[in-house]
Amino acid sequence: MSHSPPGSRPAAAPARPGDVAIREELDAARAAGTVAAYELFIARHPGHALERTAREELERLRAARPR
Repeated sequence: MSHSPPGSRPAAAPARPGDVAIREELDAARAAGTVAAYELFIARHPGHALERTAREELERLRAARPR
């Protein structure tokens, strides 16, 4: 049973640092292993330090795909 005053809201969990969330998105793109997943990451995070990493991994993925 909650003892908060009527009309009050519970405290929200603190936000995660942005870089943690972005790194998790890159990890998700890696797990998906698709061109589309990497392209989405790159589109969502232009200029971020991990964008370059994602582009490099995307190029390796494209190079490994059979023609």
